[in-house]
Amino acid sequence: MSPRFGFFKRKTSDYFHDKESQANSVHSVSNKELLEIVEKEKKVLEKDLIDNLEPTRHLVLDCLNRLRKNADELEEQEIKAESPQFESLINTSKKILITSIKKESLIESYQIKSYEDAIKFKNNLELLINRFGQVGDSHNRILNEFMRKQINKLKSEFDNLSSLLKTVTKIISTKENQINSCIQCKADLILLDEKMNERRTKKVRLTELIKETQTIDKNIEEGKRQYEDLRKSEEFLNASKILEKIDEKKNEIVVFEKNMINKVSILSRPITKFSYQASKETQGKLATILNQPLEIFKDNSQYLQLFGELRKDVDNKSIQVKDPEKTIHQIDEIVNSLPALSSKLKNLNEQLIQLESSVDSTNVTHIEDIKNNIEINEKNRSENIARTEETRNIIAELDTASKTLKQKIEENLVELTNTKYSLTSAEN
Repeated sequence: MSPRFGFFKRKTSDYFHDKESQANSVHSVSNKELLEIVEKEKKVLEKDLIDNLEPTRHLVLDCLNRLRKNADELEEQEIKAESPQFESLINTSKKILITSIKKESLIESYQIKSYEDAIKFKNNLELLINRFGQVGDSHNRILNEFMRKQINKLKSEFDNLSSLLKTVTKIISTKENQINSCIQCKADLILLDEKMNERRTKKVRLTELIKETQTIDKNIEEGKRQYEDLRKSEEFLNASKILEKIDEKKNEIVVFEKNMINKVSILSRPITKFSYQASKETQGKLATILNQPLEIFKDNSQYLQLFGELRKDVDNKSIQVKDPEKTIHQIDEIVNSLPALSSKLKNLNEQLIQLESSVDSTNVTHIEDIKNNIEINEKNRSENIARTEETRNIIAELDTASKTLKQKIEENLVELTNTKYSLTSAEN
């Protein structure tokens, strides 16, 4: 008994309403779930493709079997030419053709189980036909002239293969775009998963960097507090005063030594001339006066004697100088002041030693250590801030790339499945 018209109409209306509702609803899924959906969709499409290709694949294999059979028959036939001079050329062309058919027609007869297998089958068939064509073109004149009947039989199978190739290409093209969309969608999902994993890793690192910076800030703050407390302590203030006196004393010694060097350098010309006529031992002492004048204070007597001999040679003009009287005066000034200068340098050094021994360097060293630690922490803080900003930028770039990729995947899936999906794994 047929259903009443009203019942049939209501059911049809509900059916389309359900389909429309399914198309408009959004399904939240994870990356893994969506990979399974895409893979399932690809398998459905592949099954349709394989089923559609199977009859044509058998036709191709049958055609190739007939080609090989025809080649075997041609191989057994003896082709006669009116002129014996053509027999060698005819047999060569025949042999090449038969060899090509037997070799190239051995296309793999495995079953097509995937889209990739289908593409491989099509490419192999196309390659096979092209190679047959190349052999035919190369020997076309000979083959048509002396083996027309046999060639027509083979040509019929070649034309059949070309027609089957068009059929294979057409069948594949009906599913190709959708299957490629599945492949691309799968690749995009894998890429999205990689980007989200990278984002999670960068997010963990960002948290670590922020905590490290907070710890460094606390260390800097504590270091500055310790530094100021120590600077205000009585021990440090006393040590600082003594250190200032030590610096002053060192500067005083430097000035003293510089004056002595200047006094000796004025006499460098007469001393150099004096060394020309002196013994090697004396030349060594004169070199010490010029290059290390402060060594004079370690052994006054021998150097006083040298200055005496220098004065004598200038005075009796054994050494020629521009202004003998001025030179003698400069020598006398050094000789006369040397004992007092030696005593003064000795006192300065003793005072410096006494000051250095009286200072407690513990606090000074401690405050320098604190200062150095503050500087190191401030440097580390700057580096951490730079790394933090760099990590934030990378996360922002990953977010932008993931958002674009997520949108692309969801749009492709609507076209593939007529269903709207929302990737939960791509959320921040």
